[in-house]
Amino acid sequence: MKPNILKICIAMLLAGAFLLACVPQEEVLPTAAPTPEIGEAPEVAVVVTATETPAQIATVPPTPSPSPTPEPTEPPTPSPTPKPLEGIVIGIDPGHQRVYNPHPEPVAPGSSQTKQKVAGGCRGVKSGVYEYEVVLNVGLYLKALLEEQGATVVITHDTLDVDISNIERAQFFNDNNVDLGIRLHCNKSGDKKVKGAFMLIPTENRTDFYTFNRRAAEIVLEEYLRETGLSMRYKTGITERGDQTGFNWCKRPIINIEMGHLSNPDDDALLSDDAFQQRMAQGLCNGIVRFFVEEGTVN
Repeated sequence: MKPNILKICIAMLLAGAFLLACVPQEEVLPTAAPTPEIGEAPEVAVVVTATETPAQIATVPPTPSPSPTPEPTEPPTPSPTPKPLEGIVIGIDPGHQRVYNPHPEPVAPGSSQTKQKVAGGCRGVKSGVYEYEVVLNVGLYLKALLEEQGATVVITHDTLDVDISNIERAQFFNDNNVDLGIRLHCNKSGDKKVKGAFMLIPTENRTDFYTFNRRAAEIVLEEYLRETGLSMRYKTGITERGDQTGFNWCKRPIINIEMGHLSNPDDDALLSDDAFQQRMAQGLCNGIVRFFVEEGTVN
């Protein structure tokens, strides 16, 4: 190629390149979303979040701290109602015994007069029961009843095979400082028509508790007759005695009940019956309870 032609070609190439650089480059625009057709709802970009609506959240209450378990408490124990004879000491002396002891002993301290230590007692005119059998049965029933009422009960003997003199029986009451001693006996009479129960008490000059003894005898006899239905012998039912060893040696309040007459057929039929003996004991208990509730104890 000739040099002029080469120069012309180079010049043309340079001119073309210049012209190309001067033409502005076409701007690339973002692609527009297609226009929705009529009646077609536009698409909406939905942004999904992880947050739940309140209705969707299950409310879980906080777990409370466990309360300490209270120690079990026992209900207060009510105070027991005091029994009417609590603190009271009752002495019981069932009269006589299987062993007859005719030896003499002084009727009273310092007395020259004597009596046999223990007499034999009487016997049922029809039943043949011995007085010492009746009075021991009643005495044991009475002891149990009095203890149920709160009393402390002492009894001179609980069997027939003993040998206890009347002085020893009185001293037994002294030693136990009884609030009331009661001697249990049955009576007899040469007249079979004589019946009923009555009380013996020491004469005023033989005791320091005359008024106390008399009031006790009245109340106990009244309740005994009420419970048993037996009649009362004598106008007042009370007889005073100054010749009884069991009274004269006793330094405590004391009474003696003759619970009926074994020499009377009607009384004998009752006194020898076990069920009736329990009623006899109940009547005596009722009287003793009533006496101490109404009168109180002796100083």
